[in-house]
Amino acid sequence: MIASTIKSRYWAALEASHQAGAWEALDAAYGNLARAYHSWRHISDLLQAFEKLTVLSARPELIMTAIFWHDVVYRTRDAGQNRRADFLNVRDSAEMFLRYARMNSADAEAVQELIMATTNHLDAKPSRERYAGFSRDLDLFVDLDLSPLALPWKQFASNFEDIRFEFSWIPEDVFNSGQAAFLRNLLAHADKLFRRPETEKMWRAAAVSNIRRCLNNLSMGDVASSPRLDSSGQGI
Repeated sequence: MIASTIKSRYWAALEASHQAGAWEALDAAYGNLARAYHSWRHISDLLQAFEKLTVLSARPELIMTAIFWHDVVYRTRDAGQNRRADFLNVRDSAEMFLRYARMNSADAEAVQELIMATTNHLDAKPSRERYAGFSRDLDLFVDLDLSPLALPWKQFASNFEDIRFEFSWIPEDVFNSGQAAFLRNLLAHADKLFRRPETEKMWRAAAVSNIRRCLNNLSMGDVASSPRLDSSGQGI
């Protein structure tokens, strides 16, 4: 789904809650050709998945806002040309959202917390119940961000190959080591990979199957057919 379609189909309803120039900032980020995975395609995938689950949310407009902004800042290297901590990208994404937000402070802080939850998908917890149903919305948003794990294998592998492109400057052995550690951690916590019963039913089995298949490929040395992850353990 191209940016213009995303804008007309999803952004139009959110535009009034943002300052002028917000869309241009998003488009400059997600349209950057250096991005292969963290691009408009990823945002489109999450928005389309959420479209089918809006009935589960208390404040769907806030979840949609978090989807748009959660990866707006995505730099793989810091000033010293070392791998940039994923936490810094998420933090900067949340701060960029706040600069463009034109909504009451309570709603803006809720979106900020949703975005920050993606720094730790497995263990993120709400600081407090910011509105009725906030904790369930946070769970749903985190589940949405992990939903690509449950895509058909070909798409799953393609997504991680795209991440490998974003981190092509990292040596192959370091990259593969990070991949294996990330996948083993997910598999060890498969019982809480998805938080909402509805998303667990939809996505858990497929995600676990993909994870096991990738680990099996790695153990056999079949790197070429394995999707690759970044060395921080942040695969998506």
